Amino acid sequence: MKVGIFGTAGAGKSTLFRALAGAGEAAAKGPSAGICTIRVPDERVDRLADIFKPKKKTHVSITFEDMDVKEDELLSPETLTKIKGVEVLAVVLRGFSDDFHPAPPGGLDPVKEFREIESELALSDYLIAQKRIERMTKEAKRDIEWTTLNKAIASLEKEVPLLRVDFSTEEIRMLSGFRFASRVPLLMVLNVGEGELSGEAYPELNAVAADREIPLVRLSARIEEEISQLSPAEQADFLKEMGIAHSARDRLVRGAFDAMDYICFLTVGEDEVRAWNIQRGATALMAAGRIHSDLEKGFIRAEVIQCEDFLRCGTMAKAKAEGKLRLEGKEYIVRDGDIFHVRFNV
Repeated sequence: MKVGIFGTAGAGKSTLFRALAGAGEAAAKGPSAGICTIRVPDERVDRLADIFKPKKKTHVSITFEDMDVKEDELLSPETLTKIKGVEVLAVVLRGFSDDFHPAPPGGLDPVKEFREIESELALSDYLIAQKRIERMTKEAKRDIEWTTLNKAIASLEKEVPLLRVDFSTEEIRMLSGFRFASRVPLLMVLNVGEGELSGEAYPELNAVAADREIPLVRLSARIEEEISQLSPAEQADFLKEMGIAHSARDRLVRGAFDAMDYICFLTVGEDEVRAWNIQRGATALMAAGRIHSDLEKGFIRAEVIQCEDFLRCGTMAKAKAEGKLRLEGKEYIVRDGDIFHVRFNV
């Protein structure tokens, strides 16, 4: 899963990235290249590994990328290309001022800032769609692509992001080739000063986030950067002292999962205990394909048990005796925390 960290100059996105990179496992290119990978904490994986003693333990991981923004150009061609390559765009909004970063003449307005970013993303998609429509008009083409792009343009003219438009499955498949920026799920991140951590700064953002159905995270990137440099024990003490329930890493991870509407299912065994992320509402067949294409092709049945039920029983034999281990077909809707084993035949 890849999350882009994006925002206007001075919003604090690079500070937030450094906080994440300091707490995570840097990718091969390193934090200096603006990319870091973080392992998603999951107590269930750790507890299951204690039972199965596997050769390998694998958590879900998230890669964060700090997206450069030019002072005079919010969405350069290079930035747009990067945005289209992420699964979630974390939009960092400025909610702080200090001696080094005074508030602009009109004052801070994160709601306006967010709407301007939304508008820029919609405009970039509009120009792409309009150019394609003009070409199709010259070629006298009138097909599903034509009608879908016109539907998209009608929404973009009203500055409605394409993610909020109700497209059919066929229309979504057609649009996927364009990789429109306004179809990337958003995560709203309000970067506040230390003094605003205890309250709910800029409460007007709540209504915007609720209307857009976008997760909203409030944090202080500067404080989080300081925390990331501490040892795990010192981090816990610092968070408690500051009255912060969870670190920025944990909240951004949760926010990214909410933006994608992801859940986690688990596979267990002597070789590996592993967590897998998948879209909420996915079927057992989709989960099988997430593990390996052969499991999807040869799917027969899935053995399923909720992780908490297994941990309470202690063994699969006892879980089966208590009726907690079930056989499910390909249409079964996978739930968060399912331990999943596929019976298949290739």
